[in-house]
Amino acid sequence: MNPMIDFFIGRQPIFDSDINLYAYALLFRLNAQDNLADINDADQASAQVILTALGDLGLKNIAGDHKVFINFSDRLLIQEGQPFFNPRQVVIELLEEHIVTPALITTLKQLRHKGFTIALDDHQFNAEHQVLENYADIIKIDIQKHDLNLIQPHLEKLKNKGLKLLAEKVETYEQVKECDALGFDYFQGFFFARPQIIQGQRLPANKLSVMQLLSKIYQPNVNLSDLSKIITHDVSLSQKLLVFINQNAPSKYPITSIQNAVMRCGLEKLRNWIGLIALSSLDDKPSELFTLALTRAKFCELVSELIQDPQKDQYFTVGLFSTLDALMDRPLEEILEQLGLDDDHLLEALMGQTNHPMCQTLKAVKALEQGLLDFDRPKDASLTEIIQRYLLAMQYAQQVFHQPSPGLVE
Repeated sequence: MNPMIDFFIGRQPIFDSDINLYAYALLFRLNAQDNLADINDADQASAQVILTALGDLGLKNIAGDHKVFINFSDRLLIQEGQPFFNPRQVVIELLEEHIVTPALITTLKQLRHKGFTIALDDHQFNAEHQVLENYADIIKIDIQKHDLNLIQPHLEKLKNKGLKLLAEKVETYEQVKECDALGFDYFQGFFFARPQIIQGQRLPANKLSVMQLLSKIYQPNVNLSDLSKIITHDVSLSQKLLVFINQNAPSKYPITSIQNAVMRCGLEKLRNWIGLIALSSLDDKPSELFTLALTRAKFCELVSELIQDPQKDQYFTVGLFSTLDALMDRPLEEILEQLGLDDDHLLEALMGQTNHPMCQTLKAVKALEQGLLDFDRPKDASLTEIIQRYLLAMQYAQQVFHQPSPGLVE
């Protein structure tokens, strides 16, 4: 039986100019003692907060009917361009470490069209970030980083645009009075309240089940029944899905089974949910390892199409599962035995024990990762064709987990 694990989330109130509670900021926390965010991966931190708030505790239990501010990196925000949470309650807070791109602007437009409130965290007063003001509702300003007298002209311009101003890291009464005189609408900081740590326990998601879900969810002809079976056999995933559905897709009709929950969720929301589960459940592993796994999977699938091998699902799985030993810190043979796979070509390819094109394809992608071009090409596919598929696979994985994309070779 999997041991229960502790989870933590910080909740700091945000007040309006009359010192009435307006919202809560939800913050990533590693433990209950330090009350500090030790963040190595912003995507993982955001995923942890979202799943804790929406899948473990429930927003109602955390914030009642008040709004909540949740941090998003630009990568995760673009990835979650079709979010599953309630736009009337969740304020999307774009973290300051973002790169302004057409994709980000398009995503912000879509989110506002869906009714979401957009907040820009620790806003920078420069030409690059100024364009985002056109797609935001609230500007958060770290008053410890700025001389408010120097930025007063900028604040007036923002107010004239109809934007709301939120002063964060407010620590003294004098700062409250100064911000109020400058027209700030909302206040957040230690002067009012330190973040309260909310603690709970949950069953950890089984890493193998998460990888199995990933191997299915991005297949072109994904079968929701297959997804239901994987989730049904994992208590933690089943519990998370049911809480998630009740919080984000409520209905007067009761959920009668996991398959019923999966069908009610729908493919797009399910993809978002599984992506967040993947990012948050392997918090001891870098997210780049997931990107590597998905790149290999897509590459193998594309090569199977190139050489006209009809087993493209198996090719995808070979690529995805080729990183299982690194993800799970266990020998690959042991993991494969637990999986109970009954496809000999797939097993032999993963273990490098065959000259089957599936194995050659996996060896090819591993060689390309090291910058090597001297490898056996499956069914004598040209090197140019192989490299093109590799670049397409990289682009595909980076779109799923959204990282800066390499250019494609035509």
